[in-house]
Amino acid sequence: MKYDRIRKNPSRLQSLTCFSVEEFDSFLPAFKYERDEYCSHYTLRGKVRERISYGRRSSLLPMIGDRLPFILSCLKNNPLQEYHGATFGMTQPQCNAWIRLLSEILLKTLKTLEELPDRNSQQMQFVLHGIQDVLPDGTERPVRKAKTAKRQNFLFQNCSRTRHWRCQMLLYSQGAFQMS
Repeated sequence: MKYDRIRKNPSRLQSLTCFSVEEFDSFLPAFKYERDEYCSHYTLRGKVRERISYGRRSSLLPMIGDRLPFILSCLKNNPLQEYHGATFGMTQPQCNAWIRLLSEILLKTLKTLEELPDRNSQQMQFVLHGIQDVLPDGTERPVRKAKTAKRQNFLFQNCSRTRHWRCQMLLYSQGAFQMS
C-alpha cells in the first residue's frame, strides 16, 4: 500500500487514517522532521548511530509518505500485526519493529505540535466549557494500585480483579475533533 495511490482517493485515505488529504499534507512535514531527528541519532533498531544515515529505496517503507499511513492505519484499525504486515508487504516481526519505531516518532510529533490528550482534570473542565457534543470512548487503560484501601475502593468500585480505568473522551468543537 503506497501513499501515492491512497492520496488519489480521499475517501480511502480518510477511512484508513482519519485524515483528509489537506490534514495529512499539513501533518506530514512535522512527522518527517521528527523522523529525521530520530534517524540522525539512532538506528532503526534503537541503537545509537555511529554513521550517517542514508535513506534506502529497498526499505519496506522507503518514503515518509508511506510510513505515516502505516502507523495511523495501525492505530485506527488495530489489526493483527500479521495482517497489517501482509497489507504493507512485510512479515509480522518487521511490522512489529516498524510499529514500535513509528509510534515513538508519532508521539514526539504530537507532543511537538501540542496535540496530546489532556491528563489534567482542571484543564479538561476548561476544554469542556461550552462544548455540547462529548463522545466518551470506552478504552480501558491500566492504572497502578492505590496505596490506601479507601482510595482503592473509591477508584475501583464494582470492578473485576484487574485494575483498568476508562478515561478517553472525543470532543467535537468548532468543526474539529479533539481527543482528551
